[in-house]
Order: sequence, then C-alpha cells, then structure tokens
Amino acid sequence: MNMPPGPPGPWQGPPGPPHPGPGGPYGPPPQYAPPQYAPPQNRYAPPQNKQNNKNTKIAVAIAVPVLIGLFIAFVALSPETSAPTGDWKAGQCVTPAGRIGDQEGRTFRRTGCDASDAAAKVTKMTSSGRMTGSPTDCPQDTDAIVGVDQSHSRLNLTANVACVRNIEAPHPGDVGQGGGLFRAGDCILDPDQSSTLKETPCASQHWGTVMWWASDAQSCPHGATYDAVPMLTAKKALCVRRG
Repeated sequence: MNMPPGPPGPWQGPPGPPHPGPGGPYGPPPQYAPPQYAPPQNRYAPPQNKQNNKNTKIAVAIAVPVLIGLFIAFVALSPETSAPTGDWKAGQCVTPAGRIGDQEGRTFRRTGCDASDAAAKVTKMTSSGRMTGSPTDCPQDTDAIVGVDQSHSRLNLTANVACVRNIEAPHPGDVGQGGGLFRAGDCILDPDQSSTLKETPCASQHWGTVMWWASDAQSCPHGATYDAVPMLTAKKALCVRRG
C-alpha cells in the first residue's frame, strides 16, 4: 500500500552562484617553463694526440738550432767597426794610411776594419826593423813600418813592429814609389844631407837607386857610379848606384 508523501523539509535558501571554471575566479593558473640544466662536463680531458706532441717536439728541436745559427751568422756578418784591444795582431786595421817618405813621428791607431776611417791593414808583426833604415822581415809590399809598445808592464820584444799595407792605392811600398822598405829598384836621397836615410819616388829627383842589401859596405861594388850606404843601426849596407 502506497503511503502519502510527507511534509516538505526546512527551507535551505536560494541556490548559490554557478561554480567557477578552472583556475578559480582569478584566471587560469600560471605556466612555468621546465628547468634548464647544463650538460654535465667531463671531469677528465680526453688524452692528447701523441702524434701532435711528437710533431711539436720535433718543431722545437729544429727551431732552436736554426735560431742559434741565425744569431751566430748575424754576429759574424755584423760590421767590425769597433777598435780591437789587447795585443796588435796581423789582420787588424789601422789609420791613417802609410805615406810616402819616412814614418817617424807618425801615430797610427787601430780601428775596426769596417770603420769609415780604416786605411791600412797589419800584414805581419815582427821584432826586426824598428830602427829606421835597418833590414826587416816585413813583406816586400809593406807601405809603412810602425813601432808598437806591447810591453804591458812585461818584456815583449818578439812582436813590437807592425808591417802595414794600405787598403787602397796609392801604395808607397811598391817599388820606386817612395815608401815602405828599402829594396832593389827604390830611390833614395843623399844620405849626407840628412841624419836618416830617406826614400823618395824615383819619378822625382834622387841621389841613387838601391841595388841590393849587402852584409857590409865592403861587399858592395865600388866605382865612379856606385856607392855603399852603411846602416848605423845594423852591420848591413845598401849597395847603391848613384844617379
């Protein structure tokens, strides 16, 4: 049997507002970018190529000797302009040039062979011929004979004469040119007119012509046109043809 409906319940009030959409009443929820992470780095560097290391070592090994060689060549080819020091030696250069006539009272000084004032070169150092007019073992083409003090507070008589040859002409030491050594073909002034025997160019007025050196005056030919000129500082004599 059906029962009649009961009385209505208490009043619940009016219906509320409709339910808001996603995000609530303030709009949709904020969007966040996913976090970015740097890729992990390898703690250990990959091993270097052994072939590259080998090539580098070879390049260094080649470069060092090349640089040293270039430096040595630069030094060797650098102009020799500074004056040498120490003992006088063959191959060094001097200034001024040897001149015609005797060299007494002249001052020669050493200079670099590539210097602008280099005028003559030492061809030999010797101990003979320091006294004017005495024989010497300098080369025959010597333009000047220079006395050098090389004692340096010690006795040194083995190389106190420098035999000098001009770098460029004129060369007074050539035969008949009026300077250098007394040798056959050279011309001299009258020895009675000077305290020292003097050479002069054969093209100028002269007293006699040298024929040769003799061991003493008696060994020279004598006659109307011949004479002997003894050297006061040596036992030898010059055999001369007058005129």
